[in-house]
Amino acid sequence: MRTRLVLLASFLVAVPVLANDNFQSVGTSTAVHSAGVKAAAGVPLYFSSGGAATTKDGVTMREQALANMKRLEANIATAGFTLGDVMFVRAYLTPGADGSVDYAGWDKAWSEVFNNPKNPNKPARTTVAVPMLNQNGGLIELEYVCATRDPAKMAAGSRALALPVTNPNLTPYGTKEGRIYAGMGIMPGSGLYWTSGNNPPVINKDAPLTSYENRGDMHTQAHNTLVLLKDNLAGVGLTLADVVYVRAFLGPDGNMGGKFDFDGWNKAYSEFFNTPDQPHKPARVTATTPTFAGNAGGQPNTMIEIEFVAAFPKAPALFDGPGAVGPPHTLLRDYGASTAMVASGIAVKPGAALYLSEGALPTGGGDMKTQALSTLESLKSHLAEAGASFRDVVFLRAYLVPGADGSVDRDGWNAAYTTFFNNPGQPHKPARVTIPVSSLPKSDSKIAIDLIAVVP
Repeated sequence: MRTRLVLLASFLVAVPVLANDNFQSVGTSTAVHSAGVKAAAGVPLYFSSGGAATTKDGVTMREQALANMKRLEANIATAGFTLGDVMFVRAYLTPGADGSVDYAGWDKAWSEVFNNPKNPNKPARTTVAVPMLNQNGGLIELEYVCATRDPAKMAAGSRALALPVTNPNLTPYGTKEGRIYAGMGIMPGSGLYWTSGNNPPVINKDAPLTSYENRGDMHTQAHNTLVLLKDNLAGVGLTLADVVYVRAFLGPDGNMGGKFDFDGWNKAYSEFFNTPDQPHKPARVTATTPTFAGNAGGQPNTMIEIEFVAAFPKAPALFDGPGAVGPPHTLLRDYGASTAMVASGIAVKPGAALYLSEGALPTGGGDMKTQALSTLESLKSHLAEAGASFRDVVFLRAYLVPGADGSVDRDGWNAAYTTFFNNPGQPHKPARVTIPVSSLPKSDSKIAIDLIAVVP
């Protein structure tokens, strides 16, 4: 039996839901969410698109979060999932009318849905604040990952929708009319592939950084980034028809007064997915970032970063037969330049048990490097509790808070990262994305990190 993943948005139920025995929580019993969740080997998974609240859902964070979760209950129900199947929740919060982010309202809504007498399940969770979500005035957007032992039920829910299927290991959910699918399931028997986050290339190095001639407008930057990702997939034998999930972070456009050009992003996306030649449309979330500027390669004229998750349509030969990957790791294969700090992508062998961590926060204060080191130490401890280590990490996501001057200390983050990865003692380097965010649940935190790993 093979592994599966699912990302979903939260949902609300009125009846008691028992904890799911398809995954195991890691962390203290008194925490409101798990420090991490280990899925049983071979369970099918489902990725939901981001479910964003709107101003019609209420004026407070709690109201919008509850309405969002209730609406997303219907989303995952089409694949046969319930609240007890949710392994992981990622929440993007935005400021309210007073300019503050209502983390307490989100926590209150959470406690009405998870980790209570009606539903004892408490998934792993990441919470970050971003400048805005789409153009609907919502305060919160959610993604979920779910697990089940009933792939037949999940597949039946997809077949009933009569949607185009471009990969035999994928089960889409949603409508034919929508730009994206509401969610995507991955059937047992599929290997998975995570790309690192990709930024747009420079198209004219002699043009001023602040001009469109340097990297292009949003449409051009998004188009060129999707070309890079398409080529990345081709390098491992995959196509756009195999994409499970697209996650895009949009930066402000200085030539549009700092606005976020969602239309430009959607125009580029629609040139690659949901077309007559490529009818596939993956699950997706679009969030924003306050800046892509900063040291260590940060670029003020970059307006987008995109990452993919994909599924192999058949068991990839890279894990079996001639040329198969061997020791030191039989479950992972990394791709990319040997001189790069991170892998361009990581492939995961079918049947591997997966571990999804919370968005861990620093245990103390200090500069970016100090906080990042303490956060990684916490993740190292939680991985050990799950039976894994940093050599088993598939994908690592870092959320960095800009300093008071608006700059992002990527140097400090990279110094901490290379203490644990891509060094002589630990040569492994995962796929990775680094995204600036507006704030984190602890006001003095400069960084949060979540990761995905295999459990040997």
